[in-house]
Amino acid sequence: MMDRRFRATVHTLPRNLIYAAALLVAMPIIGTAGYMIVEGWGFLDALYMSVITMTTVGFREVHPLDRQGQVFTMIYSLAGVGVLFYGLFALFQFLLEGELGAFLGVRRMKGQIENLKDHYILCGFGRVGEEI
Repeated sequence: MMDRRFRATVHTLPRNLIYAAALLVAMPIIGTAGYMIVEGWGFLDALYMSVITMTTVGFREVHPLDRQGQVFTMIYSLAGVGVLFYGLFALFQFLLEGELGAFLGVRRMKGQIENLKDHYILCGFGRVGEEI
């Protein structure tokens, strides 16, 4: 039941919001793997460096970077900032263009439809339909 509700909820979300969420999850994974491969760092050091680079905190490097690490960091930081902006714009679009209200309205309507019992659907509400 819960799985079906979750799928229905995700299915009604705008695609760009789903893509943004997927990218926001994928970027730290990519960055962590990149630092582990390029620099040979451990998991926690690589994850920490990828998160502070992506969020542009710029606190400090965990270890000194060689040339390959510097190039990777430049590419990763540009991609990370791009993904963050894309995620923010997708969220703002979802909120400001009224898609949130439509999304909640669709969920409410689906809930009301699921609770209906012993009802009739009347098509063609004209003169005769009004009398019925």
